[in-house]
Amino acid sequence: MKNILIPSILQSDTINAVKTAIKSSNGAKCQLILMLIADIPDTYSSANLLRNIDKGLSPTQESVLQLCREIISESKNYSLKIHHQYGISAPIIRNLMEYYTIGLTIMTPSFKSSQKKINTHCAQIIANSKCPILHTNTDFQEETFSQALYIKNSDSILNAEDLQAYVNTLFSLKIVSETKINDPQRAYDVEPFLTDAIAKNNINILIETRKPKKLKLLKKEKASFHEALGIPVLSLYEGIY
Repeated sequence: MKNILIPSILQSDTINAVKTAIKSSNGAKCQLILMLIADIPDTYSSANLLRNIDKGLSPTQESVLQLCREIISESKNYSLKIHHQYGISAPIIRNLMEYYTIGLTIMTPSFKSSQKKINTHCAQIIANSKCPILHTNTDFQEETFSQALYIKNSDSILNAEDLQAYVNTLFSLKIVSETKINDPQRAYDVEPFLTDAIAKNNINILIETRKPKKLKLLKKEKASFHEALGIPVLSLYEGIY
């Protein structure tokens, strides 16, 4: 496992993301990059820039960060790096992932639902990257994944067998079921059947593939149908196969 990136606004779901990251690395040495993002103040004055850059954390955020540090300190093979990022762009994210050798990004619900435009833009850029993305769920407390359902896109040529070996470089899990969504516009019609399959097969993670799409700057995208099923989603960039 390479290093893991966690963009965060330091809400409680970041703690679960850190626990999940530790479980996913299977004991191998791994660095967790906790990325905190802020806008660059629109000013030409260096003094005003320093005054307006947001450096402070709320008591709740301080508590979450301290707990993350404690969790990491109890683990033998893991380290935590706090990365403060001012301003964001696709080249910045690409260079950051290369510099830190990122092999997985974990996206929390609080970060994706953040009202800050810079966080929305960051989430869109990461979704267009080639890095695997694990979307965690608000109510999900389990950090170990074992049984997966692969939800195949209508135009995808990849089968579960094609993904299994690659998925095992990220998590020790088995793809036990595969289904295909022929009409994305009517995906919610099959939700009861998928919910039933998830319960019967003890599935605790979904797998999807994604393709790059045009960025819609500053426009928050709707949550995907897969995320609405209530368990984490591992999203893989289809172009790497």
